[in-house]
Amino acid sequence: MIEDRRLIRVLDVIEVPATQTQPALIAVINEWVQGHTLAQIMESRQWQPLDVDQAVGIVWEVAQALHRAHDLRIRHGRLMPTSVVMTDAAEVRIVGMGIDAVLLGAPHEDLIRSDVDALGGLLYFLLTGKSPFFATTVSTPDDPDEIPAAPRHGDYLASASDVRADVPGPLDVLIGRSMIEMKRPRGTAKIRNVDEFLTELTKIRDHVDPVAIARDSNVFISWGLRAVIGLAIVAGIGISVVAYRQLFVGTGTEQRQAAVAATPTPSPSFSLSTLPAQILPITSIISFDPFGDDNGDGNTDGISGRERDALAKNAVDASKTTSWKSAKYNSADADGKGGVGLVLNLGSPQSIASITVKFGEVGAPIRASVANTMAANPDQWTNVANAPAGKNRVTLRSPRVVTGQYVLLWFPKLPPSVQNPDKHQVRVSNVIVRGQQ
Repeated sequence: MIEDRRLIRVLDVIEVPATQTQPALIAVINEWVQGHTLAQIMESRQWQPLDVDQAVGIVWEVAQALHRAHDLRIRHGRLMPTSVVMTDAAEVRIVGMGIDAVLLGAPHEDLIRSDVDALGGLLYFLLTGKSPFFATTVSTPDDPDEIPAAPRHGDYLASASDVRADVPGPLDVLIGRSMIEMKRPRGTAKIRNVDEFLTELTKIRDHVDPVAIARDSNVFISWGLRAVIGLAIVAGIGISVVAYRQLFVGTGTEQRQAAVAATPTPSPSFSLSTLPAQILPITSIISFDPFGDDNGDGNTDGISGRERDALAKNAVDASKTTSWKSAKYNSADADGKGGVGLVLNLGSPQSIASITVKFGEVGAPIRASVANTMAANPDQWTNVANAPAGKNRVTLRSPRVVTGQYVLLWFPKLPPSVQNPDKHQVRVSNVIVRGQQ
């Protein structure tokens, strides 16, 4: 069993006997998921492409989940824009892991190739609004609509940069190396497995500036279609049926044909709670050093405490070359203070789904919290999520949407300084907050 929240769990498989009007069915019952498929999100945007950082972030999450599954020799086999769901909490979830692979019955190597091809295809689709997938459709409350197809040059798909001129070169190359129907860029080798794809995408992701590229991230989806992935009632408990796999069983040789039946489509909802997260504006930012004693009076400074406050704005200025940096300390706990931090002011209480922090050097342990009024003690803020040290870029997500005007990024342990390893210092080059206005 794969323990990865991004993979929607199969709860049960139920055989539905044949009737006079329909053959035998297998109902694959999954955990309840409420959100929007990538196909529905793109359709709601009238097929306008996502910002580069959003597309990279989504596909990176999918690749991470597939990487874990492939390590256990579990493949997807039919990954498409309709297989990936963005939940109302801005989480990436994947439908059908292992199910389609079993039904297809293809060799493992073919399924690996299929999953790598699909990852490149998802990147292409989100960056261009054109689908490289064969005969992909999306169902809306009104009628099924075919996703716009990617253009072709002879036997090959046109490159992503041919469709959208500002696609970064490294992404264009990665897509070309991943997709079967894409002409491989000169001097490169095809991506052989999900691990290689993830490694290359991570390199690109670490150099994508989420703030600088986010041109119209405040319009992530223009209408709130609830993509509730089916519904069944078993023993009085609501669960989701994501697919019916239709089995045709002959009397002589056994024949099987996999088909996905249409799932019940709820009425569209225009509630803000149904919208995926968007980038929230940050009206101001300050450093936060509540346990310092700048005036030397023997008392901590509380909410007035600052730590190199003049540099705080560098953490949200969309520049790759500037950052906020703490003072340098002799110990990781900021010489006994227990840490330092930053406070972001969103201007008014906002529903917050995730916070992405990009460090200037070495990643530090981080605790993200929110409040409507600032408190001197970080423990008195409402915790959103925590992340350990190590990664240069982290996204902290709350299991539920939390509301607050102020966001506290607290660094309880400072990493060794790259320039002076005997000292400890944290540097933050970019912060982005996503939620619902």
